[in-house]
Amino acid sequence: MDTRQNLLFAMCIVILMIQFVPVSGVSLAQTDTDRDYWPTDEWLVSTPSAHGLDNDILNQIDNSISENNIHLDSVIIVSEGYIVYEKYYNTWTQYMAHTIQSCTKSFMSALIGIAIDKGYIDNVSQRVLDFFPNYTIDNWDPRKENITIENLLTMSSGLEFHEVDIPYSDPLNDLFAMYRSNNMWQYVLNRPMENDPGVQWSYNSGGIELLAGIIEQATGYSIVDFAEEFLFDPIGIDYFTWWNVPASGQYGCSGGLYLKPRDMARFGYLYLNEGRWNGTQVISSEWVNVSTQMYYDTGSWYHYGYTWWGVPGFNFYEATGHYEQKIYVLPAEDIVVVFTGDIADEDWHPTDYFVMQYVLTASEESGHLDSLFVINLSLLVVVVLPVPLLVIRRRYH
Repeated sequence: MDTRQNLLFAMCIVILMIQFVPVSGVSLAQTDTDRDYWPTDEWLVSTPSAHGLDNDILNQIDNSISENNIHLDSVIIVSEGYIVYEKYYNTWTQYMAHTIQSCTKSFMSALIGIAIDKGYIDNVSQRVLDFFPNYTIDNWDPRKENITIENLLTMSSGLEFHEVDIPYSDPLNDLFAMYRSNNMWQYVLNRPMENDPGVQWSYNSGGIELLAGIIEQATGYSIVDFAEEFLFDPIGIDYFTWWNVPASGQYGCSGGLYLKPRDMARFGYLYLNEGRWNGTQVISSEWVNVSTQMYYDTGSWYHYGYTWWGVPGFNFYEATGHYEQKIYVLPAEDIVVVFTGDIADEDWHPTDYFVMQYVLTASEESGHLDSLFVINLSLLVVVVLPVPLLVIRRRYH
């Protein structure tokens, strides 16, 4: 069997394997772990070998990025709370805030959890319209009354929202039409219903903007102030910028956050530790567990939780953003991985392969991948990606 056949056979086995993994009820949260320090002020740096990782395998990430001219801007690997691998490219440094695109959505999920923990919101079964009592809503449909916070978190609201099926340059694209509106929350609430709530997953950034509206309406805080006081400050995120949408004056909460990569890692580390940070329960462990379960099959490689993505058959979950912004949480390995980048190809997501074939296999105790699935990325780029069967997903950002 030649190299091409080997690669196709290996990937077909992966695809067949994930078809038999159930969608719901799979929790990927971390178990209790004692920490010898917390990176609130700064991260401590160590070596891969000091934390049971094979340095030569991890270095293949850098080799693959360089040899294949992959447009990534940073890579960080945190193992057992220490930065053991950190690379920057294309003039980027650790001190520069980077767009995190739709990784912002996972921060919004965390803020909903915090608002519930603090009693501002009762639970995810609350009806969305209850938080917008003074809004007059177009395209009225009684099914809108049944949309819940959970529906927004899982992108199953049933609202029609043409974001990924129409080019962004098209005036009919709802994402940019929403940005041009004078009230993004009103725009989303006005959308017609396409399905009953909870029936079907459909990518919808507008629902995440409604989550911001719910937090602001329920708490009296701006979303930025709420995030800073209850999430950023407790875990040491001391610098960020957040896009304020000019037409509406509302903050872009589906993709407008800019953070330093090390601060993206702090967020992943908070989830790795089930919401705990240096003796403080910043987010309840119950929320971390429920939000990182996978509830919907997206119709491609991925399943979807409360804004977190998962690959069936692999014990990690990820926040993901357009142009290859990623925060991976690997509970069993006690690892967080962060990527930032500028990859415009909407069908290519090499960071998933880096995690599967390099990070997981670099762990001496992972045992999660058989050698069958260890694939050379340089061959993957040339041989595997042109095969339609192996395209990972469309541009969900």
